[in-house]
Amino acid sequence: MTSKKHMNVGIIGAGYIGTKRAEVIRNLKKDKLVSVFDIDFDKSVALVEKFGGLAVRSKNDILNDKNIDTVIIATWNSAAAQLCLEAIRNKKNVLCEKPMGINYQEAKKVYTAAKKSGVTLKAGFNHRFHNAVRKARELVKSGAIGELMYMRAVYGQGGRKGYDLEWRMNKKLSGGGELLDQGVHLLDLFRWFMGEFKEGVAFCENTFWDKSKLEDNAFCTLRTRDGKVAQMQVSITQWKNKFSIDIFGKKGYVNIEGKGGSYGQEKLIIGRRKKLGVRPVEQEFLYDKDTSWQEEWKNFRNAIAKKIQPIGNGYDGMMANKLVTDLYASSKNKKIVKF
Repeated sequence: MTSKKHMNVGIIGAGYIGTKRAEVIRNLKKDKLVSVFDIDFDKSVALVEKFGGLAVRSKNDILNDKNIDTVIIATWNSAAAQLCLEAIRNKKNVLCEKPMGINYQEAKKVYTAAKKSGVTLKAGFNHRFHNAVRKARELVKSGAIGELMYMRAVYGQGGRKGYDLEWRMNKKLSGGGELLDQGVHLLDLFRWFMGEFKEGVAFCENTFWDKSKLEDNAFCTLRTRDGKVAQMQVSITQWKNKFSIDIFGKKGYVNIEGKGGSYGQEKLIIGRRKKLGVRPVEQEFLYDKDTSWQEEWKNFRNAIAKKIQPIGNGYDGMMANKLVTDLYASSKNKKIVKF
């Protein structure tokens, strides 16, 4: 059983995301990082030297450790689902980085297993915890911009030399290209703001990174049962990193730009329409620090302690992955798909 005072945590995957999670655990000083495993042992050693814990030689040193009650899965997509299932079988609470498997079928198995077992499963959707995104949802839910009509979003990066040879562009390891990598974040946010979608269409293209056969750009349009529309582009040819979301209601709009770091300062603008033909009155909110990783972990540990569902739970992870899987089918078959 997880202690309400602290959790004993194991991390599988000591790359960029695993390191971010370890840093949060250290900084919050609420939980204990017990063990870290990576197929590259040197990465495990480097992580624990900085953030504490023990570098172990096998994933089973974490999965079979009865002292560990919570496991973070931060591996290649192709390994994530099986590791989740093993952790769940051993009664561990799990935070699995998006997309929780290479396709909907894998994500569904993870969700179903966690539901049956009774452990807490969270998908790694830290974007829900960005200050501007949380403020936007608060404004939309309060009716500040009136009834929601549509959303549009762009999430792009410029890649780097040799990007098309990295694991994210290797289908065996990633399961998909930019739609599965960054697109799943936007699809999750669309669901969070708009609810479930009825139908959609996608165009997935390889336009530049020709050493990979996976898409480096994806263009998607989705529609809810009541006619609300969401549009997005995700790209590895943005060249200058960009994160942008527009939310339009009948009384105004919300714009989110940036998410810190190379994506620029995180900010939100709300425009309130007074009457037609008159420029809306705008209010700007600026955020200097990305606290999404810390806030997501706080939410996860609180959900475990109170036995409630976390924000961005296993079901959300499964459903976002389902949208990706169906949108890939749309692009392949060149037709609108029903979700």
